[in-house]
Amino acid sequence: MSVDPLTGTGAEYRPAGPALDINVALDAYKGPWSPRLAAHLLRRAGFGGSPSEIAAAGQAGMGHAVDRLVHFVPDSLPAQPQGDISYQFGPNADVMQRRRAYVLTGLWWVNRMLQTPNPLQEKMVYFWSNHFTSGIGQGGISPQMMVNQNNLFRSNALGDYARLTHEVSRDPAMLLYLNNNQNRAQLPNENYARELMELFSLGVGNYTEADIRESARAFTGWTVNRRFGETAVFNPRFHDDGSKTFLGRTGNFTGDDIVDIIMQQPATAKYMARKFARAFIYDDPEPELVNALADRFRAARYDVGVLMNVILRSNVFYSDRAYRAIVKTPLELVIGAHKSLGATRVEPAALAALDRMGQTPMRPPNVAGWPGGALWVNTGTLLMRVNYLNQLALAKSAAAAAGNTAMGDGATMMDDMASQQALRMPANVADPSQWVSGVKMDDPAGLTDRVLWMTVQGDATPQQRQTILSYVQTDSVGNKVSLSMENFEEKVRGAMSLAFALPAYQLS
Repeated sequence: MSVDPLTGTGAEYRPAGPALDINVALDAYKGPWSPRLAAHLLRRAGFGGSPSEIAAAGQAGMGHAVDRLVHFVPDSLPAQPQGDISYQFGPNADVMQRRRAYVLTGLWWVNRMLQTPNPLQEKMVYFWSNHFTSGIGQGGISPQMMVNQNNLFRSNALGDYARLTHEVSRDPAMLLYLNNNQNRAQLPNENYARELMELFSLGVGNYTEADIRESARAFTGWTVNRRFGETAVFNPRFHDDGSKTFLGRTGNFTGDDIVDIIMQQPATAKYMARKFARAFIYDDPEPELVNALADRFRAARYDVGVLMNVILRSNVFYSDRAYRAIVKTPLELVIGAHKSLGATRVEPAALAALDRMGQTPMRPPNVAGWPGGALWVNTGTLLMRVNYLNQLALAKSAAAAAGNTAMGDGATMMDDMASQQALRMPANVADPSQWVSGVKMDDPAGLTDRVLWMTVQGDATPQQRQTILSYVQTDSVGNKVSLSMENFEEKVRGAMSLAFALPAYQLS
């Protein structure tokens, strides 16, 4: 499957299933509500739900569950990474300190994804960071700049898209990433002006090269002051205050004027509507659906909260075509698994795993961000994804592993792997007995169903269920065994690992 590395296009796949009548696709869903649909909502509007969160959303009903996601409450999570994230730039930079700063910054964000009481807010931070892309360490962007940009996205998560575009245009990380800090009246730099239109608002085909040149002149004058808090500063001496002609209008435009004119173009709402549809409904959305969402977005004056309210309550969002139709990003996969297992924090090992899966937080591949979709899974990354989930399910404390003397001739290969992985992964997940709380020791079928519910909400074929049940009931050579105090934990961990490997778990 080919993809344009700059625009991320060319890799789209519309899921199977009948399309909804566009006249009712965005109407509020009034069908049956269930924990299974509640889990779908939490996967799309967050990074998945723990069993208790899914149960609460299921009991609340669709309307109240969406209300709870859309209306944020203040959280007490750190607004900054814990520890020193500064380092000196240049050839004499302390490489270890720089690496430590990157790790602290990445951990701060992924732990916010796991621990936040406002999952939709954090999901929108991810959405915006993959839209208004910047990269830590690129062009001199410091970890603190990326933290500040991340918090900018958080404070505007469901706010006014036009206002956010204005603020991003003078964000220090963005000024450095797209060279707008080098944009001078005497020597215009067109990078930011080009990407603003191509990737951040209008889309290709809705502007000309002359529009890029003229808008670049309007954005001249902004620089980054590293001496005083790495702030953005406007220097009038560097600004081109001459007349410019942009999208058919002429005036002494500034960068703010350019953004205002862009927001008046119907193409902007349509471009953004398609991005929202791909991120939250399904890949390659029908043009009629995109147009309907664009109409809603323009009518709401680019209020993202209004648009997300429409999407998360709509018939199309809960349709068969949308259900498990999007490949999970590595971040969704990792954070969701932590939630399923009752983890309280994300450890540094997860950052290394995310890197191997192709998604290093705050370090996207290029200005187009991560293309996503089906491109997240290939023969290499699928192995990385399954291996990490396997390690997470089998991880336990080193002390527990050392005290495990039950590994004898009857232990299965999966059981042996559990003891090996125990020394590689930190233990911050809940006790496996809590994963299957309420399941009786002599009920292997109940244990299997409970594990399948926790992972894929029962979305498994009879054959897949039988494979896990057979593992629970047999040893490594196929002899029938009973669940006991000696093998219960290992069987639960192994069953969880097998469930994580199901194709359904790779899909949101």
